[in-house]
Amino acid sequence: MADYRKLKDLVAGDTLDENILLPALEEIAMAPRMRALQQKGRFEALPIFKGCAAIIEAGVVSYYRENYISAYLTLVPVVEGVILRWLGYSGQGGKPSFKQVKRFIANSYRRQPCPGNPLFHEIYVTVADKLLTEHLFKPSGDGEAHANFNRHLASHLLNDSQFGTKENCVRLCLLLDVMSELYIYEVYCQDPRFYLSGEEVQLKCEAYIQASMDRAGFCTPERKLLIKKNANKAMETDASKAGVANG
Repeated sequence: MADYRKLKDLVAGDTLDENILLPALEEIAMAPRMRALQQKGRFEALPIFKGCAAIIEAGVVSYYRENYISAYLTLVPVVEGVILRWLGYSGQGGKPSFKQVKRFIANSYRRQPCPGNPLFHEIYVTVADKLLTEHLFKPSGDGEAHANFNRHLASHLLNDSQFGTKENCVRLCLLLDVMSELYIYEVYCQDPRFYLSGEEVQLKCEAYIQASMDRAGFCTPERKLLIKKNANKAMETDASKAGVANG
């Protein structure tokens, strides 16, 4: 409830300031303990996530080391991979169409007309479907996704737009969290997070904290080679777009 009230206060005004809201969401969702809970109690426990659990963890560790490009490129294919497993695809036979994958979350009510926690189910379906269809899976010919949060841009490097950002990594982790919640509502399974031992969570939490602390106060390879360069490139891209708009 404390997290909810904090976010509620941030969106209580007439305008929604993403620059204020996103850091607050990051503080909650990307806290090492929260990621440890999700990794151990969701991604390593739920059937549709298990095959991608090590990949998710690799992305999270890259995030903590500030290697946001690697984190984003690692996590992007996980979304589709999880949906394919949810669809029952095992790698054999005809692969579901991209349209099926894209609309999968929106069709949750068809798979489970009486989900657990129906109010939150509806909210999460609406949010996840919007993220998938209007942004992450948006066809490149239909215009830009918000903040370049788009798998096609990352997969095919269609232009020089910056997609491997800290904010987009947070968006991906939040999307995976929501998908794990929806899965539990659909199949009526007990939430594995409630049955974790403190030791299990602590070991992962300490590893994530260590990955984060490795960069603190030191000129890590990520900070030396990536952080400043990406910031400069983002500024150049923004300036170029502004020039086109004013030209």
